Parts: sequence; C-alpha cells; structure tokens
Amino acid sequence: MSEAPLTELPWYLAKQPALTNTREITIIGAGIAGCTAAVALQRRGFKVTVVDRHPQAGSEASGNSQGIVYPKLSPRDDLLPRANLAAIQFCRDYYQPFWDRGLGAQCGILVVPENPKKAADFALISQRFADRPEIVQSVDNQQLCELAGIPLSAETALYFPQLGWLPPALVCQQLLQTNNIPLLQADIHSLERDEDTSSWELVDGDGLTVLNSESVVIASAFDCKNFVQSEHLPLRKIRGQITQLPSTVESQALKTVICGEGYFTPAEDGLHSCGATYNKDIFTRDVRDEDHLTNITQISATDPGLAAVVGQPKIKNLSGRANFRCTTPDYLPIVGALPNMPEMLEDYAILRKDAKTLLPTRGSYLANLYVNCGMGSRGLSYAPLTAEILAAQIAGETPPVDLELLKAMHPARFLIRDLKRKRI
Repeated sequence: MSEAPLTELPWYLAKQPALTNTREITIIGAGIAGCTAAVALQRRGFKVTVVDRHPQAGSEASGNSQGIVYPKLSPRDDLLPRANLAAIQFCRDYYQPFWDRGLGAQCGILVVPENPKKAADFALISQRFADRPEIVQSVDNQQLCELAGIPLSAETALYFPQLGWLPPALVCQQLLQTNNIPLLQADIHSLERDEDTSSWELVDGDGLTVLNSESVVIASAFDCKNFVQSEHLPLRKIRGQITQLPSTVESQALKTVICGEGYFTPAEDGLHSCGATYNKDIFTRDVRDEDHLTNITQISATDPGLAAVVGQPKIKNLSGRANFRCTTPDYLPIVGALPNMPEMLEDYAILRKDAKTLLPTRGSYLANLYVNCGMGSRGLSYAPLTAEILAAQIAGETPPVDLELLKAMHPARFLIRDLKRKRI
C-alpha cells in the first residue's frame, strides 16, 4: 500500500509490516467468512489450517439450507451501498462454478418495494443502473410475474438476473475439500503471543495449546468477542429464525427468489425457505412457533400473491432453524489487522481534543493477527470480497477495493471514531 497523503491521518497503515517467514496461517471459524478467507490465502501460497469447534464446516450461522446472495442497492453513493455493489459484483463470479455444477440455483432475485418510499428509490436505482442490465433491471408487474412464474401483486420490482441462492454449509465444505485445506476440530478460547517463536498459541478451554501459528485470522462471527485481542469490536448478536414451508402445487411454479419484508425461495426438496426474524436480546437456538408466525406474516407483507400460493400452513407442523447474525453499528463488515488498543489510544489521544488533527503517525497493530467478521445477514454476499481484501493485505498486494471502502471496513475505524467523539 502506498504512503498516505499528508491531507489525512494514516491510522489504517501499520507501523510494522506483517511477518510471513513461514507463511503458516490459521483461521478460527469454518463458516463462510473463514472458508473463503482460507481459500484466498492458500491461493497466494500460504499454508492454511482452519479450526472450528464443530467437525464439519458451516455448522452455525452458515448452516441454513438456502442462503440468499442478497442485493441491496441505493440511489445514493454512500459507503454502505457502494460496499454492497462491490460485493455482489465480486460474488456473482465467485459463485458461478458452484451454480454451474448444480449447487443452489442462479435463478435471479426479485426485490419488491416494501413501501412507497422504497418504490421511489427503486425508480432512481433503475435510472442509475440503466446501462448495467446484467446487474439490475426494473420490471413491471407483467414482467415480474413472468420471471417469478406465479401471479404477484407488486406493480414494480428490481430484478437481479445473475444472483440466486446457495446452501452455505455445502459451499463451506466444498471450499475446504476441493482446495485440500485441513479442518481441525477444537474449541479455541484464547490466543497467547509467544515472542520467542514470533507465533500465536491457540489455547482451548482446558488451557492446552492446540497449535502454534505464525499468523491467525479470527473469523468466528460474534465469538470474536471471546478473545481479549478483539473483544473491543462493537459487535452485536442478533437471532434469526428461518421457516421451511411445504410447497403447494401453485408454489412449485416459483422460479426466482422473492425479497421484500422477508425473503422466499423456490422450493428445494419440497420445501421453501422464508424469513428471517430479527430477534434482539433473545439468545436461544430453539425453534419457536411465534417466529414461524412472524415469517408467514412477512410473506403476506412482501406480496399477497406469495401468501395466496403458500396457502395456510399449520404452524405446529413447520420446521425451521435459528442461529445468530453478527452485526456492526454501521452495517459494514470488519476486515483487516487488529489494532493494538493501548498503543493506538496513546498515539491518537490528541483526537479527543481536536478531531481534525493531522499527524503522520501510522497505526499500531497486533503482529500477524487479523479479523474477518460482522457481515450481518449478508455473509454469502460479503464473504468472497472481504476474503480477497484480507488475503491481499496479508500478502502485501493491492486490495480489490478503493481506499475509502477499505477504511470503511477496517477494524480500527471504530476506535478512531470513538476518540474523535470523546467516547473513549
């Protein structure tokens, strides 16, 4: 990465370069964030091991049967929609081989407006992307009904022709298996730095060192908070329950994913997936009837046509799955080197007095320790891109996004913001 211009504070640049003498790196977490990062690093010549508490990849938040490569664009050029656009453009090509061999379906996604304001935004989005029909198209009712294969009530929608759904757990497992990346089952509770060997000790709940690694990536969603080195990250754990609905003769005709108040997928093995709930301060993985009811209600709110083809399923007979999203205050992922908090607070203490202060001090970061998390409901969409960003940074390459987006997803961004706002 080139030297920062003198017109800004170079907090995102490390004082010391990463040490990669052995090029050994361990990923903690075998969800979509960890598995995509593992592949991106291996392709750059790193010797990668993935560690997870489960014997199989994709066993927690990545374990739903149908995950949506969810698009979210905006008529404005803000950081969040820019990140979303970069993500869906990147993952469209990334997942093409999976779709080509029959995993999930590149069936397209129809997003219907939830209210008049959304409809107005959709009109502006369609104008903005009028010359990019491969990304998104505006469709009227006749067109969206033809695309969906069922009668819908929405007057208009945005259609993303090159996106679709995937089974996240199978994607995770295939990423590791096809690239011969080992998965070690262990429940890592802490990380301890061994300065004599310039490596990290990965320690389990019994205090035993499971392995030593020159570099470590923490990609364990909200469990990043369990490590002293990353506990400062402002992550939130939000429960989400999906519902699987038996298909009907009418609903079997659905050809695309429908998104609005919730999402609804084409049938797979006689079941549609819909959801997901957004339960704050509820931390059970038990499947709850009231959340099935919420998901069914969202179907009607998304489009009455969906409700009509689904019929009236009996709540007591429904299956589903509950797990947890890992969200951030600004809804952007967290990817990059973990800051050395004490040193950063000391180096940039002056920001508490004057938030506009410019000084040439680079940031202090923990040696060879990184994080990749905070993707909320869009893990499938974000993970391929954040994996590439992370691997490029570790390998000393130019990341695949501009500097503004890189800083917007950087782990130290919250620390700098909080100093400027006198919160710490």
